[in-house]
Amino acid sequence: MKNKKTATQTATASSWLEIDIIGLRRTLERKGKAWAIFELVQNSWDTDATRVDVTLTKPKNGKSILTCRDNAPDGYRDLSEAHTLFGSSSKKADPMKRGRFNAGEKFVLVMCEQAKVTSTTGQFVFQSNGKRKMTDVKTDAGTEFQGTLEMTEEEWLEVNRQVQRLFPPITTTFNGVDIPTRKPLHVFQETLPTDIANDRGILIPRRRKTEVRLYETLKGESPMIYERGIPVVEMDGKYHVSVEQKIPLNTERDNVTPGYLKAIHLMVVNEMSEQLTAEDAVRPWVRAAMEQTSKIKPEAVKTIITQRFGENAVLYDQSDIGANKEAVSKGATVVPRGAMSKAERETVKEAGAMLKAGEVDEYKTNIDDFEPAKTLTENEYDTDQKRYVCLIEVVSPILINHTVSVEIIDDKDVKLIGCTRWKKDSFVYTINLAFHDCSNWVKNYELLIHELAHHKVQSNDHLCREFYDTATNLGAKLAQLTLEQPELFPEARLAVAA
Repeated sequence: MKNKKTATQTATASSWLEIDIIGLRRTLERKGKAWAIFELVQNSWDTDATRVDVTLTKPKNGKSILTCRDNAPDGYRDLSEAHTLFGSSSKKADPMKRGRFNAGEKFVLVMCEQAKVTSTTGQFVFQSNGKRKMTDVKTDAGTEFQGTLEMTEEEWLEVNRQVQRLFPPITTTFNGVDIPTRKPLHVFQETLPTDIANDRGILIPRRRKTEVRLYETLKGESPMIYERGIPVVEMDGKYHVSVEQKIPLNTERDNVTPGYLKAIHLMVVNEMSEQLTAEDAVRPWVRAAMEQTSKIKPEAVKTIITQRFGENAVLYDQSDIGANKEAVSKGATVVPRGAMSKAERETVKEAGAMLKAGEVDEYKTNIDDFEPAKTLTENEYDTDQKRYVCLIEVVSPILINHTVSVEIIDDKDVKLIGCTRWKKDSFVYTINLAFHDCSNWVKNYELLIHELAHHKVQSNDHLCREFYDTATNLGAKLAQLTLEQPELFPEARLAVAA
């Protein structure tokens, strides 16, 4: 009784809906006609067939005959699958099979005015009056689909073009000519989402490691995502990407989710970063990968940044305006904040792919407190050092109206020649012997003018107009001072004379 009740329920449920075949046909036609061949071919590829032959006659009176035959030994084991929409399918549970909804070839039937499916277990004839009948006609091996389609000359030519996009895993012909196989540029393993049916036949999302193949895009082709050699959807990119397992698709099998697309972009960038060009580096698909901070490889980030901004690129530093200008003056590219999204900047930071301008010793102008490895005592000063310190202490109050205390350090790890900074309540003038020789008096005067200019221009911006004007003003005042008060420079004169 239980079985009879279930059968009755099934029969009743099947009569709940009516399908307007013509209306559905017109809806499906927006996908073009090539997809019908793709659906039939993928069914054959999912069997043990070693050969598939497809023909599509030239339109005559607006009609073409589509035939697809394979040599799979078993053919249809259950011929009712040929006309049962969304029925149970063994392919649902196998991630290596392309089918999932058991609907593709049924939609092809909808496109046909009449059709027949012949296999090792019999033949179904789908008549133009909307009825079907089963006959005893059988094949010795394999399955043959034949249907009559509405077809224009333009549509026929487009189908011929589209069929060449297939990546056949076995010998596959179209109108008697082999569809060319293509050799992938790169093959690798990646863990990606897929759909696998559970015991109840419900598709459950899973993540599974699979093979991925990248193919060159030929002239006139747009990059596409493929499911085991069957084109699914065009995408922004550089390569065709064939995923060798079931892809999570919509019912019409013509699109993927935004999340899946991002995963495709990420894995391509990670695998092919060394082949990316400057043009590629600014494309949306590469930037989408860049925004996946925790997943993109650091070496890929560094390659993209180099291609996008150049070898000597640094990030704009809001805390050290002078460093940005120093970087530009020395040929570096300073990348403004608006050039990258927040996620891209986070990725760059995590990968260590680019420093802020003020983090590069060559460019930094903001000097934080530091503890030098060695600070000389006055007893350790040589003659030139004593004379230079004396000059600084004497002329500084006259030039900048402020006393200056001087320290001499010797530390190659402190990347500066000299600096002035406030240290507690004192304005300290530091000389680093690792990069400055106090016996060179031309350099001594250059350093004196440069560092005292920072007393007024405290931004440490060497390239602003204010710093330029202050430095020239100090130079002029120093020259005037030597003329008006030569007695202030006896030690300097002795050094120069020597």
